Amino acid sequence: MGKFFKGLIWVVGILSAIVIILRLTLFDVWTIPDDLVLDSSMRPTLAGGDTVVLMTRGTRGFGDLVRCTDPEDAQRFVVGRIVGLGGDNVEVANPDVIVNGTRYNHADGCTSAALTVPHPTSGSPTPVVCNRVDMAGGWHFRAYVPTSESPTKHKVGEGLVYLLSDDRSFHDDSRDFGAIPIETCKNLVVFRLWGKGGFDDESSRFMYIR
Repeated sequence: MGKFFKGLIWVVGILSAIVIILRLTLFDVWTIPDDLVLDSSMRPTLAGGDTVVLMTRGTRGFGDLVRCTDPEDAQRFVVGRIVGLGGDNVEVANPDVIVNGTRYNHADGCTSAALTVPHPTSGSPTPVVCNRVDMAGGWHFRAYVPTSESPTKHKVGEGLVYLLSDDRSFHDDSRDFGAIPIETCKNLVVFRLWGKGGFDDESSRFMYIR
């Protein structure tokens, strides 16, 4: 029995060391600030108060959801999806995005029929349309308020990326501040550990982020 417990301690110790090494070299854990503008722009994928895992190494590409330094305030972050790399032509016609002539439209609706998003100014719940979009070999959900917002077109410069918020209407993305340097978007959002309600909130616990 003593050998068993000694072996168990060794296994736990080795696993703990592996976790610590991965934490220091590949991953970071971030609790998203309760910021209305940031919160609204990330819906329905993420929300303010979520605790997420970020991958800090590797190359970021088309379709990735990334955390970037806010180009308008270096003390803040923006979270958006890369829909344009250097040389790409990007057009956003709310809610669709067209990249180099390919339109990324919705595949089907979200599982929740009734979805609201906090308004970025007042915080009041605002009904939105929610769809699933196929992109870059994967898929993600998008939200939007049906409007007559004018389409925007942009040619992405070399070394830059064009970001698009998953909430197409309450956005904080390249439609607001232009394309940004790719080196400011090093962190890939890969997993949500739990939401604002903590570990006991099963609806937002342990979710892979696409």
